[in-house]
Amino acid sequence: LKLVCPVLELLRAAISTRTMSSWWCCACTPTLGDDFSVLSAEVEEGPPTAVDKAAMFVEQIPVSKFSTRIGAPGLTSGLLLDEGLTPSIADTTCTDLAESSMSATSTDTWTNQDGHSSLEDCDALTSGETLAEGENANQAPDVRSVLSSRELAAVQALEGELGEGGIEAVRSILVAGEALESCFLRFLKPQNFRVRQAAKALKAHLAWCTVMKPADLAELTPGEICSCSDELLNEYMPTWHQGYDRQGRPVVFSHYGKFRFGPVFEAGVTVEKMLQVHVRNSERTARLCGKQSIKFGRDISTALIVMDVEGLDPNSLRHRCAFEWIRGLAKIDQEHYPERLGQVLIINAPSCLHYFYKSISWTLPQKACSLVRIFGSRATWEPVLLELVDASELPPQYGGSGPTLTLMESPSQ
Repeated sequence: LKLVCPVLELLRAAISTRTMSSWWCCACTPTLGDDFSVLSAEVEEGPPTAVDKAAMFVEQIPVSKFSTRIGAPGLTSGLLLDEGLTPSIADTTCTDLAESSMSATSTDTWTNQDGHSSLEDCDALTSGETLAEGENANQAPDVRSVLSSRELAAVQALEGELGEGGIEAVRSILVAGEALESCFLRFLKPQNFRVRQAAKALKAHLAWCTVMKPADLAELTPGEICSCSDELLNEYMPTWHQGYDRQGRPVVFSHYGKFRFGPVFEAGVTVEKMLQVHVRNSERTARLCGKQSIKFGRDISTALIVMDVEGLDPNSLRHRCAFEWIRGLAKIDQEHYPERLGQVLIINAPSCLHYFYKSISWTLPQKACSLVRIFGSRATWEPVLLELVDASELPPQYGGSGPTLTLMESPSQ
């Protein structure tokens, strides 16, 4: 149980984006109220533009009621998420809004072995460059034409619920390549297509974005967010982007077996900063999805997550701050990046984890369980991973023929 319970907490955080159950993770944020009315524009020199309406819509969201403990970012420097193989990671933690004017959130950093970004077109993939105007608006795939009648009706109803100002506000936070309908569906599906609940969740997300500024966080490195070296985070919390699977989805690896919270906390990194790194990584993963949507001309909004638990030290996960971090991950993913999880592979898992998960899987939603597969030995997970991801996208350490991963030594080395 000492080994299994912490791992299940990580698993719960990973699949929380699909469950949406109130008991699935501890709530750190009170719910928003219903007073989201859009003020009518004062027309002096002419009717308000779409941008004006979006700004007015967001301004009317009661940020005072939107209490979050994750800090907002300050500077906007750094590289976008790279496709490289060298993971560099940082922890993030939640800070009170009054104290977090210089904070940032995201997941882990990815850089190539030569230290350069491998996304040549990343300059066009910032969240700030919306699809509402400019040539990026023409790059988003046509999602509306392929929606089912139920989905189309829900999307149209949500548009009516938000109004023109709300629609423009949502457009302003889309990553390049993300269709408006795709974003709407990501918030509709967890709510079982209940339009009012989806609209409320979207408005809460808009308020969070004005405070958190995830697009700015995505421009920072984990080390910049946590005020520590990227090497420290890379060694004790390795997470990295590892190419794309056969469906075009980004592949993200997390070597939880090497996670050691003690050295990270001793370096002065807080849970708030660690959660800010998670937001950063989530935003960069969303940008990769948008990039792939543009490339293939179809909606790609999910990622393949590989969790390597080889060498897991259960004692490191029993740290109080570790559980606070895990709950924060679940809450961020559930409320701000819903329906981003395509599939989870847990590899090198001990047999006790496998059997314990099977014994409690009946308590989880069937859809969530279908997304998770647990494997023990390399002989069991390598064929499955290669079936999902081409060998050229993977390093030899994971059965591929791509460049060898660096910094794969144990933390003690």
